[in-house]
Amino acid sequence: MSAATLKLIRLAPAGLAALLGDEPAAARHEAFARAYPGVLGAACFGNAERWPLLAEAAPELPLAPASMARLVRVSERSDQLDDASFEIWQCDATDLITRTHGSLRYRFSESAGIVFGSVSMQEAQAGNASATGATPLERVTYAAYESIFHVLDALGMRHPLRIWNVVPAINAEQFGSERYLQFNTGRQRAFQAFGRPVVDSVPAASALGAPVPIDGNAPSATPLVVSFLAMRTASEAIENPRQVSAYRYPAQYGPSAPTFARAAVWRDVRGPSQAPMLFVSGTASIVGHETVHCGDAPAQLRETLANFDAILGEAARKGHGEWALSDLTYKIYVRDPCDLDLLAAIDDTLRARCGSPLRALYLHADICRSDLLLEIEASAGHGVEVCA
Repeated sequence: MSAATLKLIRLAPAGLAALLGDEPAAARHEAFARAYPGVLGAACFGNAERWPLLAEAAPELPLAPASMARLVRVSERSDQLDDASFEIWQCDATDLITRTHGSLRYRFSESAGIVFGSVSMQEAQAGNASATGATPLERVTYAAYESIFHVLDALGMRHPLRIWNVVPAINAEQFGSERYLQFNTGRQRAFQAFGRPVVDSVPAASALGAPVPIDGNAPSATPLVVSFLAMRTASEAIENPRQVSAYRYPAQYGPSAPTFARAAVWRDVRGPSQAPMLFVSGTASIVGHETVHCGDAPAQLRETLANFDAILGEAARKGHGEWALSDLTYKIYVRDPCDLDLLAAIDDTLRARCGSPLRALYLHADICRSDLLLEIEASAGHGVEVCA
């Protein structure tokens, strides 16, 4: 890896436990650092009782907790399969520094011009709906992004490349509107307040729902979590010719359009001959701006993959190389964790298109539109190591 090249490591807690053994805390920390030098940060999925293992092994890391159960096909279930997973981002910079800013923890390399961070905030911190109409979720979203942009500006790494948002109860109605719409308003306000564009040159992103209960207008007990990768130099946004850009959605989708690109490509300006990195945002069964195939999960899967083909084709048209589905590493979100036929269909279809091994992590999540049954995101152009 060069200093600005990333590697994604998918690691099960059982594999991490085997690496660390029964050594005392200091020795465990050293063992992790030897095995995985240059780690920027990580996201934690599945059984939350397993997450402290990584926090104890690498206490300096920013960790993004995602309250989403890990899903697997019935044919692949066994007593040995872990019910949690860590996604760890690594680079080979040797000057990594960890800092905090309020609820935000971030780790960066000045030499590589890269930063990973995660902020976790409770809506209760925002209080009740204000006289201006801003809901607790809208205000806590604004606060989370405010802290992110403050840090990025201070570091001189102003350009978010990829943002992951985990919004509790994303489809629930509160204070007269869907919570996803409130999130979009808070996010867009922060982008505008910190001089970021809200159209065209926007980052790749996803906003998935942590499937948790919520009581009336009470704040969620599960925090909003926003994690990100950002760079000193800008990426190029890629749109999908089959879809209206999300930031140009009509007003029927809420007062503030979603602020993200369908994908983003980043190339190290210090090494222009290097292959670029590609991040495909959360992608679903939407054509134009409308959901298609409502209630038909297999058809939604086919439409989602057609959108992937279109995005990859647009990236090629813009001169970023020929990407195939087999080049991608996937994260797949499914609304109904009991729909085992859908899990099998997704897996079979992707294996038929991509071959083996298929690099995919399946998670139970709510999708940003209540009529969407699945969403898929992906990335390529970075190293990959799957240990789970």
